[in-house]
Amino acid sequence: MTQPPGAPQWWQPQGQQGPHSGPTPQPVAPQPHAYPAQPQQPASFGGSFSSDYGGFGAFDAEPPANRGKSRKPWIIGAVALVVLAGGGAAAWFSGVFTGDVLDQESLHEGVATVLQDSYGEQDVSNVDCPENQRIAAGHTFDCTVDVAGKPRTVSIRVLNDKPQYEVGAPH
Repeated sequence: MTQPPGAPQWWQPQGQQGPHSGPTPQPVAPQPHAYPAQPQQPASFGGSFSSDYGGFGAFDAEPPANRGKSRKPWIIGAVALVVLAGGGAAAWFSGVFTGDVLDQESLHEGVATVLQDSYGEQDVSNVDCPENQRIAAGHTFDCTVDVAGKPRTVSIRVLNDKPQYEVGAPH
């Protein structure tokens, strides 16, 4: 650390010390602002903090080797991508993205009830409808059913999004 020109150098005692006081600062004549290539100041206790050394790595004999970039961000990104892809695939196969679908058990019971109550068929069994039928007005599909021991087909038409559906006559 250097002092501005004309400022007393308080860390270098100059002169006599009195009985009650510390070192007496003496004014120093201003010096021109010339910056020599090498510092010409004598080394003293508490002198300048400047040095000929650089910063970090100044003591290395050789320049640092050209190290490759870290692979850690790529590994973390790959793991996150695998986790997200696995979660998306699980959601897709579980039917999360298909929208609302008719409940299989309720559909089978409803078809059997309509055939018995509306069409007078008393011996209705083995109702089988395709899975994951979407709840959308106008959507139609066929179910198979045994009526009096004979396989029959009934058509189902979804009426609205409540879900309400219409069961056709067995044929």
